[in-house]
Amino acid sequence: MSEKILEVKDLVVQFNTDRGVITAVNGVNLEVYKGKTLGVVGESGSGKSVTALSVMGLIPSPPGKIASGSILYRGEELTTIEQTDMRKIRGNKISMIFQEPMTSLNPVFTVGNQIEEVLKLHQRELSKVERKKKAIEMLTLVGIPSPEQRVKEYPHQLSGGMRQRVMIAMALSCEPDILIADEPTTALDVTIQAQILELMKKLQKDLGMAIIFITHDLGVVAETCDDVAVMYCGKIVERGDVKTIFKSPQHPYTIGLLHSIPAYDSTTGEQKGRLTTIEGMVPSLFDLPKGCSFQDRCGYASDRCRSEEPSLDDVGNGHGVSCFTPVQK
Repeated sequence: MSEKILEVKDLVVQFNTDRGVITAVNGVNLEVYKGKTLGVVGESGSGKSVTALSVMGLIPSPPGKIASGSILYRGEELTTIEQTDMRKIRGNKISMIFQEPMTSLNPVFTVGNQIEEVLKLHQRELSKVERKKKAIEMLTLVGIPSPEQRVKEYPHQLSGGMRQRVMIAMALSCEPDILIADEPTTALDVTIQAQILELMKKLQKDLGMAIIFITHDLGVVAETCDDVAVMYCGKIVERGDVKTIFKSPQHPYTIGLLHSIPAYDSTTGEQKGRLTTIEGMVPSLFDLPKGCSFQDRCGYASDRCRSEEPSLDDVGNGHGVSCFTPVQK
């Protein structure tokens, strides 16, 4: 097995609100290995992004805080690390790209300036000339044409796909151990999305970095990930390698997500039948039901599900399922 470079143990993240304290992440456990991609999947509000921001040390405090748990990067505890030390890790050893690059890129600085600023912060030994040269090299690496010209341009002068490539260039400029990609292709059309995913796979192979891929798109997960963690209401309800999750899902929520993927006829290209939906709505974090959070939307729920909270138990070969009545397929 590859080297483990990140481990999240029993992570609990809470936010103070006008209506009281909510627990956005509740007991999450994750492991990330060198050169591998972990997909974190779930509906909006399931706690995917909050988990990622916790790893980056970017939970806004107040109102948020890591209430308990551990985040170990190469054995170093990140939840109690000094901010000056965390800044040396963030962007340098662990980098993150976001869903919408226009909210992450500064509109008043050229893309070259912004890549150089990352290098200035984390690689102080580089001269101004060397930083500019590396900025051009990074744009070349992510497949941006005419990089010598592009470094002089502003974000609004680039297309959505180009801006996302700039974000990837910035994130990779210090050759991080871990790249966290938070819905990086959602705002892009299908063709550009495929190009970005292919680029990330190529860069991972070339650089040997680990990737945490946060998405609600299971099609993307099937194409890019080695392992999968399915989140619901702040908890991981199922985890395992990508083949196991897609071939033998056992949690009703995971099965529902997989059934919601459109299927197409290979001959005609037409969609096969109607999509299957998961009935009901995600419960509010202010009013979670007693027992299993998925009970109101589950066709297999029993009295036990309504009174007890299931734990994430191993059902074999590292396949974990948080369910009293896992579905055998």
